[in-house]
Amino acid sequence: MTAFGQGLVILSGGIDLSVPATIAVAAFTTGYLSDHGLPELLAILLAILIASTIGLVNGIIVARSTFPPFIVTLATSTVAAALLLGFSAGAPGQKAPSNLLGVFASGNDVLGIPAAVFLFLIAAGLGWYVQNRTRLGRRTYAVGNSPVASRIAGINVPLNIFQVYWVASLFYAVAGVLLMGYGSGSDLNIGSPWLLPSIAAVVIGGSSIAGGSGRYSGTIGAAVLLTMLSIGISALGLSEGLKQVLYGAVILVALLLSRFARARV
Repeated sequence: MTAFGQGLVILSGGIDLSVPATIAVAAFTTGYLSDHGLPELLAILLAILIASTIGLVNGIIVARSTFPPFIVTLATSTVAAALLLGFSAGAPGQKAPSNLLGVFASGNDVLGIPAAVFLFLIAAGLGWYVQNRTRLGRRTYAVGNSPVASRIAGINVPLNIFQVYWVASLFYAVAGVLLMGYGSGSDLNIGSPWLLPSIAAVVIGGSSIAGGSGRYSGTIGAAVLLTMLSIGISALGLSEGLKQVLYGAVILVALLLSRFARARV
């Protein structure tokens, strides 16, 4: 889910560094609202909407200014993380609602498929549909290729960019809720390990970091590959830091290969 959101932003010609903060806000808010008496489903929906305001702010600023997207999203991520830290008073985290925990319980299958795999298939299908079969997806390709030409063609470029960042934040927020259920709870750093993988999956999947080209099927394949790699590193007892180093190296190599390929054309 994080890779789809990031992929949509990169497709538009931007980049989103607010992934960790959005995930953390969604996870913490889900537990907080549920713990304070709200029905679990309502708590989850409100948490997703609250976390997605980060994307709303990103979209408004990026669409209406000339500031680089990485600066804007880094700033909003920092502000959101600081607000979350202040609101939580540094508390270690929240427990996941019982029904959310049950989704990932052992033996909980949907149509004979493990719940986690079923959710992955749903997310993959939804992401593919949005990117390839909706007006938002088609126009994002055009905007990423050339904002000027898109404007001449009648596309409302600022509106498209705004929608891209908001939709991306919705996917990050859903990922935060699911991560909370998978890990039985949340902490303030729950989203930190997911920024580099979200970018790496998009770049390895063949999308241009400059925007305008890329297929979601490639992103899905790269996400599966990175997940298997992560599982392998954990099985060998290696550190989380090594994963981040590896993700960074993979992004760098993919960028170099992409530049080399363009130079030969």
